Amino acid sequence: MDDREILLETFERIRKALFDCDVESLRELIAEDYIGYDPSGNPQNLAMTLEVYKPGGAKLDRYDVEELDVRIVGEIGIMSGKGYIHGTFADAEFEHDLRFLDLYIRREGSWKLYLSQVTPLGAE
Repeated sequence: MDDREILLETFERIRKALFDCDVESLRELIAEDYIGYDPSGNPQNLAMTLEVYKPGGAKLDRYDVEELDVRIVGEIGIMSGKGYIHGTFADAEFEHDLRFLDLYIRREGSWKLYLSQVTPLGAE
């Protein structure tokens, strides 16, 4: 498998772990010094992400991806595209149409999600 295929596989493993509320897999796939920004622009770190997706937390029922672009520059993987997520958290329904930009770094022989930025899309 080449680097691009391994990066795509890592992306898919993260999506599956989010659906399954599998915090152990998320801990393995996300860098300890991860930072992300939610659709409201609020920063998140690894501990916050694991807390949200632990069993009994956020539950996704859709996570669709379109226009996926994958680039690798040295030890950095860059993924961007459009996404739609839908689910529940704390008994409240949520859904977001967004553009995303994720940066992965290669550490200890594997890709780790390092930075994630999402931008909500207005009605089109």
